[in-house]
Amino acid sequence: MMNKHVKFSGGRVSIWICLLFLFVQFQVFAQQKISGKVTSQGSNLQGVVVKVKGGQAAAQTDNEGNFTIEASAGATLTFSYVGYQTRELTLNPSQSTVRIELNADEAEIDEVVVVGYGTQKAKDLTGAIATLKSESFKDQPILQAASALQGRVAGVSVSQNSGAPGGEAKIRIRGSNSISGSNDPLYIVDGVAMISFSLQALNPNDIETMDVLKDASATAVYGSRGANGVVIITTKKGKSGATKVSYDGFVNFNASPKQYDLLSASEYANMANLFARKTVFPDANNYQGPTTDWQSELFKKSSTQNHQVSLSGGGEKARFFVSGFLMDQNGTLVNTGQKRFGLRSNTDITVNDRVTVGINLFGQRTENHNNAQLFAKGNPIMASVVWAPTESIWEDEANGLYNRTGISPIWVNPYLTAMETNEDNFGNAANLNGNVKYRITDWLTFTSNVGLDMNLSKAASLGNDWVSPGNMRSSQSYSETYAFQNSNILTFNKRFNDAHELTVTAVEESTVSTSNNFLAAGSGLTSLSNGYYNLALNTSQSINSGYSKWSLLSFMGRANYSYKGKYLATVSFRRDGSSKFQPNNRWSNFPSFSLGWNLAEEQFIKDLNTFSSLKLRGGWGKTGNQAIGPYQTLGLMSPLNYAYGTTGSYLGYSIGNPAATDLRWETTEQVDVGLDVGLFNNRLNITADYYNKNTVDLLLPTQILRYLGGGELLSNVGEINNRGFDLGISATPIEKENFRWETSLNAGFNKNKVVSLRDGEDMFKLPRLGGGLINADFQVVKKGESLGSFYLIPWEGVHQVDDPSTGRKAGDYKYKDVDGNGSIGYEDMVIAGNATPTLQWGFNNHLTYKNFDLNIFIQGAGGHQIFNATYAAASIVSSDVLYPTLADVSNYWTTENPSNEWASPGSTAKAFVESTQFLQDADFARLKNLSLTYKLPNTFMKFAGASVTLSAQNLLTITKYKGLDPEASTTSASSDTNVGIDLGAYPSPKTYSVRLNLTF
Repeated sequence: MMNKHVKFSGGRVSIWICLLFLFVQFQVFAQQKISGKVTSQGSNLQGVVVKVKGGQAAAQTDNEGNFTIEASAGATLTFSYVGYQTRELTLNPSQSTVRIELNADEAEIDEVVVVGYGTQKAKDLTGAIATLKSESFKDQPILQAASALQGRVAGVSVSQNSGAPGGEAKIRIRGSNSISGSNDPLYIVDGVAMISFSLQALNPNDIETMDVLKDASATAVYGSRGANGVVIITTKKGKSGATKVSYDGFVNFNASPKQYDLLSASEYANMANLFARKTVFPDANNYQGPTTDWQSELFKKSSTQNHQVSLSGGGEKARFFVSGFLMDQNGTLVNTGQKRFGLRSNTDITVNDRVTVGINLFGQRTENHNNAQLFAKGNPIMASVVWAPTESIWEDEANGLYNRTGISPIWVNPYLTAMETNEDNFGNAANLNGNVKYRITDWLTFTSNVGLDMNLSKAASLGNDWVSPGNMRSSQSYSETYAFQNSNILTFNKRFNDAHELTVTAVEESTVSTSNNFLAAGSGLTSLSNGYYNLALNTSQSINSGYSKWSLLSFMGRANYSYKGKYLATVSFRRDGSSKFQPNNRWSNFPSFSLGWNLAEEQFIKDLNTFSSLKLRGGWGKTGNQAIGPYQTLGLMSPLNYAYGTTGSYLGYSIGNPAATDLRWETTEQVDVGLDVGLFNNRLNITADYYNKNTVDLLLPTQILRYLGGGELLSNVGEINNRGFDLGISATPIEKENFRWETSLNAGFNKNKVVSLRDGEDMFKLPRLGGGLINADFQVVKKGESLGSFYLIPWEGVHQVDDPSTGRKAGDYKYKDVDGNGSIGYEDMVIAGNATPTLQWGFNNHLTYKNFDLNIFIQGAGGHQIFNATYAAASIVSSDVLYPTLADVSNYWTTENPSNEWASPGSTAKAFVESTQFLQDADFARLKNLSLTYKLPNTFMKFAGASVTLSAQNLLTITKYKGLDPEASTTSASSDTNVGIDLGAYPSPKTYSVRLNLTF
């Protein structure tokens, strides 16, 4: 056999190498640049991930929906985006540009509704749940999360009690249930309940969605904390794709919304002479003395700055969202303000195909200056209306000497009070929570949430010789609250035979909250050089401290069933045990059920070819309210000091209130019936709900007879009912290539009623505010009436002729002699109105034309009144005020001018502040936001997406209320009994804003 060898000459080898090189070059040069745009329903989609299938190349669309990627001829591109169906596109050999439309993934959209301890498809909901997305309020430069809810969710009442920087808002869902307990909703942030701090601590720019659970069938899963409704807040998360850097900042220019129309100095001088019936100001018509416009001195234009930077992004395994913000708000009242800054970090990690981990961290620092000084009679706002315009701010301005007291009223110079008050409040709030989700099987998942929220706060005050003459003082207080929560959730979800879907959720949850505080105060301060930091400089000192701890253990089960998407049912049962109650009443049960019928899935409805969606639903449930402090059911001793005839003082104890061994939870039972309608391919959607909510076993103190030991005993007595109607309408009336109009209207009607009180009691009075000016308790809780009821003497104008039956003369104020005893007094007081609105509504419009976006948001309330004590103080003589300052009083009664509004200055009959004369209609409609946004094209700023917004807030208010703001109230936002009183309430400012948004 011959061995044969194949030989290649050097030239042939070179040829083959060249051919191989040319082939490789051809493959390289076959890669070409592909550009394109991704849209959905005519809108550009930012953040869509574009990949070459089977390759490494990837890109992401910009804010205009544009992208560029390297791909070879014939390659397949994939387009994916959260909430949309993934699409593939194979390139033609000569294709270099593409335009692709992504369709919303309906299944994905259905999953975003959070129902408590899980999510549920929107079409399968059987409870009254409303979802508010951040897009709804993105055009409004809001500083608090409560402002985002105002006027945007039917059945949710939001009132901005104070326009002070950081002023609290009152939020109520379907009315107030409790007299002595809190009526605030429960707030859940990323699966963990907020306990140590309030909603206003959250940065609204971090919020993605707020799901509001309104009826008991939805809130019963939260048991003893769900009676007042639940707001579930989901903060923003990172998404897979390129890292996105965003800046959002705005500057507000603020001004007081209005001023009272007051007398000039000359007019006031004349009025003083008339009311004094003697010469107080000689030659009043030619008054030449000092003149001060107190309102203009106290209210100044101010500004607010808010800046936020965020980073988000990640890959398939880990996603992140990090944000930081800084806010500096100056009040329209001089020497008031707030500063806030904070940081959030949300991280989601996919460990493997079965385990995911989430870590959410939030921290914030708040600094308030003089924002808590407005709850007393004669505060700077009230005094600015009542102080005599003939008085000067200064006695000696060059040497900084104030004019401390004037001719009227008896209160201190309001400018002095505002400028010399030094009260600071500092808060450090943090929320740390993490969760682990383990997918045991395709149909069984275990989730564990662990959360810690804390609030460390400090208050400090310094009273100099102007604020506290002859006895300077200082104080500091500190409190800290920590709340730990652990929730363990097992979820079963399985579909059987393509017809039956069952989801079962089991929850074990524990919560522990610990608080401690101290207060150190003193008077006789010897030096101001150390401010409020060296309390030892006080010659007289006192100190107090406190500690409390409570815990809650809960078990919950819930089952959701759907048959072919047509027939729906939800059943839940929760059992709570609270350390606040005695052992025999420590545990309570909270069941609920709801049913739904998706009529749109029925053939006879489909045959109508009318409804895009149509669902009837109804539910019932029980929820609870603990409504007491940690140790209120225990029998406690009361400390006291006694001298025993000596100069010393000895601490002792006496018997206090007895133990309340039979005390139970306040329980709320609610029925809800709702209808959801979608028309014209869901371009018109209507949601309507009727509810009836009854709260029994109210926790109220009951007086113990003195011969039985005296004191008070907490008891379960009383009942409150809330019933009403929620209506929400959203529509897209116009949808064209370059123009889109979206509109929504919501309204909540609620009637609050006290059904019963303590045995044998139909009414009890509430402690009055403004003592001296107001000399009778004029708010009550009364059977058959709403909470917040006013109890006043009926005012009927001015007597035009003498009235022998009451002894009043022509020109005197006329009041109704209710009891017929021939005289007018506090015995003639009757229920005259209430401060609880029966209607809350909002109307939001969004109009988009090319790169322009216009938002018009109107909000209002009706069916309630405010007692305007400021107006009263400025108009009638009292023990506090000698002469009126209100310009309206110039229209007083004379025989030539028979006014029926203002009495004669010569009248000597008593004028009652506590009358309906000063109870004013508080209905209002307000242009809450008007904004115009322009999105800059990429040709203008190629390195980033940018938009500029010009806006105005509180631009116009239509109301009959004669005060500064029909929303503002001097009373606490936490109260539903003492409410709707204007004793110099801080008004919300009229604001003009400039906003810049950048996305890199």
